[in-house]
Amino acid sequence: MVMYERSEEDTRLFDVEELDYIFGSELMGKGTIVTIMYDAFSLGWALGFEIFKKLLHKNSFGVIHNYTLPVIKLASRAMFVGLDIHEVAKKNKLLIVDVFGSKYNVPSYNGMSFQIPDLTPETLHPKITNIYYEKIFPVVGDRKIVKLVYTLDGLTTMVGEDVAIKLLNTEVAWIANMYEKRKIVDIFLLNTDIVSKKFIAWTASLSDIVIVFQSLLEERKEDKIKERMIIIKSPSKEFEPTTFEFNVTVSDEGFHSLNFKK
Repeated sequence: MVMYERSEEDTRLFDVEELDYIFGSELMGKGTIVTIMYDAFSLGWALGFEIFKKLLHKNSFGVIHNYTLPVIKLASRAMFVGLDIHEVAKKNKLLIVDVFGSKYNVPSYNGMSFQIPDLTPETLHPKITNIYYEKIFPVVGDRKIVKLVYTLDGLTTMVGEDVAIKLLNTEVAWIANMYEKRKIVDIFLLNTDIVSKKFIAWTASLSDIVIVFQSLLEERKEDKIKERMIIIKSPSKEFEPTTFEFNVTVSDEGFHSLNFKK
């Protein structure tokens, strides 16, 4: 079965329902792990923020696990696709688990981030879990939780790949245990130029949906960045791997619009 058809001339902005159709209606479910992989020169990470933003607009509650940057710089990455995390946090729709700030003693930013005292690799997952039970679940209500991990390569830099794999396994087990209790979607961002093939393979094996980006710098135009976007995995029995042309342009509002075509 062909999951998605579009003429070569037809280019549309990303829409969650449209992506969900391509995935085989798995993104909107609970317990789904979506991994977006990209190279050093790719803007594929922006798709993670775009999906995150769209799900927040559909009454999901957002949690960002930050392993890579000070939160003030994380906010600028989110603004790339027009996501103002400060404003979203004020509306009680977003919180940040700031592991980077915890490790490097960067103060909590604007009251929307939680830090983890006395951080060690062994205590990382239990302490994050406590934040969910004590700080996040009480304000979520019955909303779906969409979790954006920025980034898995940041996690490996912090604790090493072997420990990161153990933490990923623990995360998958935790999601399974929460399946009947909470609606949770995980979005993992991974720069494949930073980690080993072993880590890439392990992450892909744990993921329900895998999207891979390949930058095409030689095809860049003045007003457009073109990449190859390959959706290679989905749990749907009707899913077929598909390649798209992915484009990034500046919108009239000053942020970036993402679109794609076959």
